[in-house]
Amino acid sequence: MLPIIEANRAELVTSDHALNDHIRLSPTPGHTPDHFAVCAGKGGDAAVFTGDLIHSPIQARYPELVMRVDTDRDQAVRTRRNFFERYCDTDTLCCTMHFPSPSVGHIKRWGDGFRLEYAKV
Repeated sequence: MLPIIEANRAELVTSDHALNDHIRLSPTPGHTPDHFAVCAGKGGDAAVFTGDLIHSPIQARYPELVMRVDTDRDQAVRTRRNFFERYCDTDTLCCTMHFPSPSVGHIKRWGDGFRLEYAKV
């Protein structure tokens, strides 16, 4: 990173930054203070990349389950639930970083929680 910074090529952004019409960051705090998801798609979220927002399918079913390393556990729970509510039963493709493969699908309601309905390849 240092050569990029020294060459004045680095751009520091906030967790709600829009890179262009196709790529945006969406704040998802709780795991870390400035954690964000990456949203892709022109005019809407065709796909969203979760990063460390969720670590296991069981956290989808029970969004209140926290990770030992969450910096703000209450915020992490709220953020996870809000994320699932936002994308539940939409056409947005959810790309999880920590789920077993295949780790891409659509968020669906499951009781008081959620699940990832894996995309058919």
